[in-house]
Amino acid sequence: MTRRYLKSEVQSFVEIYFQKLLPIFKDIESEADKLANDFYDNFMNQPAYDEYIDPSSIAEHALEMGIEHYSYLKLGKYNLTASWHATLYQLWEQQSRLFLFREMSHVYKIEFETFCTNLSEIKKFYKFHNVEIEQFSCWSKIKELCLLCNVIKHGDGDSAKRLRKIKPVLFKQEGEVDYMEAYKTTLLEETLNINEVTLNDYREALLSFWDEIPERNYSNEL
Repeated sequence: MTRRYLKSEVQSFVEIYFQKLLPIFKDIESEADKLANDFYDNFMNQPAYDEYIDPSSIAEHALEMGIEHYSYLKLGKYNLTASWHATLYQLWEQQSRLFLFREMSHVYKIEFETFCTNLSEIKKFYKFHNVEIEQFSCWSKIKELCLLCNVIKHGDGDSAKRLRKIKPVLFKQEGEVDYMEAYKTTLLEETLNINEVTLNDYREALLSFWDEIPERNYSNEL
């Protein structure tokens, strides 16, 4: 039951993105076009107070408004996707922390506030119960997601260098331009190649993690 519940938390979190949030950005091109066209039509239907109005200049301004609105929505979709990747990792880390705390509290007196506050400690306490999570088939993807989470939160830095070594395709490039190196950010510009496919891949990795956890885990300590 615990395994099913933990997996359902992962599933539900990602399904919110696919079923409720992603559809909001389904047709942003048409939305931007409509905004531009409506502005042009409304302006041209107003009474003329000047001696001369150049329709081409109004059309150009409407086009600029449409492009600006499209860019705004496109960046919003990217930021939502990035946030969901980062939070998906945080969800798994908090799941692991709470899972270990509840199991170990049956035997040990533990203060939750200081217990298992980072990934190194999570690995240590799993290992304490003879569970080598770094040997799981899904571990490389979880490690990758951990680094990606840090990159999304902080932008360029050590985690970005480490992630680039193991998964360079996550960094958006065009010709000779590496977007991360150029902009030094992950949220103010679209610098990462993340989307629905990568989010689903990481979901599958976390589901696999809970499948690979042994049903019973024991420590060697008496």
